Amino acid sequence: MDERFLHHIWKYQKLHGKLQTIDGQELSVLNQGNHNHNSGPDFEEGRIKLGTIEWAGKIEIHIKSSDWMAHKHHHDKAYDSVILHVVWKHDQDVCINNEPIPTLELCGLVNQDEYEKYLSLIDQRKDILCQEQLSSVSPLTFTNQLDRMMIERLEQKAIEILDLSESENADWESVTYISLAKNFGFAVNKEPFHTLALSLPYKVLAKNLDGLCVEALVFGQAGFLNEEGDDYQQELQREYNFLKRKYKLTCRLEKQMWKFGRMRPSNFPTVRLAQFAALVRKNRHLFSTLIEIENPKDVVMQLNFDVSDYWLLHYDFGKPRKKAGGNLGNSTAENLIINTIAPLFAAYSKCTGDQSYMDKALKILEALSPESNQITKKWTTIDQEIKNAFDSQSLIGLYKNYCSEKKCLECGIGLEILNR
Repeated sequence: MDERFLHHIWKYQKLHGKLQTIDGQELSVLNQGNHNHNSGPDFEEGRIKLGTIEWAGKIEIHIKSSDWMAHKHHHDKAYDSVILHVVWKHDQDVCINNEPIPTLELCGLVNQDEYEKYLSLIDQRKDILCQEQLSSVSPLTFTNQLDRMMIERLEQKAIEILDLSESENADWESVTYISLAKNFGFAVNKEPFHTLALSLPYKVLAKNLDGLCVEALVFGQAGFLNEEGDDYQQELQREYNFLKRKYKLTCRLEKQMWKFGRMRPSNFPTVRLAQFAALVRKNRHLFSTLIEIENPKDVVMQLNFDVSDYWLLHYDFGKPRKKAGGNLGNSTAENLIINTIAPLFAAYSKCTGDQSYMDKALKILEALSPESNQITKKWTTIDQEIKNAFDSQSLIGLYKNYCSEKKCLECGIGLEILNR
């Protein structure tokens, strides 16, 4: 038996027959409670009637009664207010404060055909478990699920940004700067970029927006100015040594901490650092500018900037390009908007309580091209249309948080299929 299925049975009260506890007390469920997805008992604010007495409190669900002890709930005060233990099989008496917990055994109360239908769905050896039934799911159900996924995904990312805002004393320019830095490194160089941003405060950069100063600070703090190089590298090194002493900066990175392997020169960390320096140089008040933008296309334009002349002709110090380049491409800019700017608006919406910023985040995603990656290809392979970044982000969230975890019982699409 799958405990997730028992949660489903209890949540929707799909019980057949007369209910009574293992000691013979008649049981009526007045309110099954609210499903708790965090730590603690599985359902909160439940109400039941045992005999003639009503009880209010928490409800815990297990496959076996003995799981109560196996999961060490008897050592957790959060479980002292449990009023009902719902189990598939009762194999051991369980007490709270030396008093037996009323226990309901579900075996015999559940439609076995429904369980077999659930098993046949989650036992599919496919990336998208319900892919063969998707075409029969109502468009409204599918659309509602994607909308739910988009909000969930934005809110998950917003939590991290709100935590950062707290540590940065609600300085949203600094929050934007650090958040963008993390995503400039993408998956490969995310951590060194994050370390760089934390070691080089935005307020220091904001006072030194001359092109040479910004690059000196960025490349110096990144650990790329610790060796002799060409004339430009030496010029940056002299400037960095002066600024490092002036602002008492501590460099926590070394060149070898950055990854160059198996990537195109246009994605080298040196190129990304030059682009990041150019973005900071162009936008002294980036957050203030972004938050006032109404047209989604203007957000893309705000990330349209030119790197310094040196990086138009080089992809690393002393290594010239075969042809001029180095500016941020549209796909990279859109990636930054999807993974940084939109979540930033969502976080600011939660911080201020102003829904318009969340609406703006959604509007931006609807205006951007869809992403193409391993997850989105799983959907396009089964002929699922992906029109924009809103769709791709929703489908990525759906796959990561539900399909790959086999959480069909928590998915509107899965529920419609199973409830036919």
